[in-house]
Order: sequence, then structure tokens, then C-alpha cells
Amino acid sequence: KQDCPFDESVDGCSNWFITILDRVAHAPSSDSRAHLPDVLLSGALHGNERVGPTAVTETATLLLKAAHCEALRIVDSTKNECQKELREEYGVEDVDRKWLARLVTTRRIVVIPSANALGYFRNQREE
Repeated sequence: KQDCPFDESVDGCSNWFITILDRVAHAPSSDSRAHLPDVLLSGALHGNERVGPTAVTETATLLLKAAHCEALRIVDSTKNECQKELREEYGVEDVDRKWLARLVTTRRIVVIPSANALGYFRNQREE
């Protein structure tokens, strides 16, 4: 039986990850990039934990939306559509948006939606 039939290039299942960091403020060769604090958001450590992957993916989405919105505000303070969207759809007020955006600017955030992808696919606690 094929595990993860949607990913036939590997045995088992691939473990995907997302890295979020401000590549403008912290260029690849900069000292600041080498000293960024790391934050790890891990979803399904155990394969039968179903809500974790969605929770960390939505967290990453919110962090990126807040950072994008804050960047737009710096370029043009009249651009407040994204501020309104964050407030109305996510309940994120201005102070929280700025805090979330600061996390993106001052951290390297690694998101692993499903650290146990094979266990998640099989809906089993272990691989």
C-alpha cells in the first residue's frame, strides 16, 4: 500500500516547513540574520492530533497578513483596507497588528504544520 499517494517521489510522506523572516531587514549575509531568535511552530507532532496543522498554518497566515499590512502602512498611511480586514475578519486591533508584524521583523519563524506527516496521513499517533 502506498503511503501518501499524492507524494510518490518519497517513501512515506514529505515533511514540509515554512520559514518566515524579514529578508529586507535581515539580508542573507548580514550579522543580524545570523543572530535572529528562532521560533518554532509545530503542528501534528503526533499523527492523530488533527487540529495542529490548521492552527499553525492559520497562525502563519495571520503573521504574514499583519506584516504585509504594516509594510503598506509605512509606504502609504492612507492604505488602511488591510487594517480593516484584519480588524473585521480576525479581530486584530492596530496594537496587535503592530505586535504581530514586529514578530515577523525580529524573529526567524519556522512553521512545521505536520512534523509527523506519515502518522497524520494514517491518523496514527506514531509513524
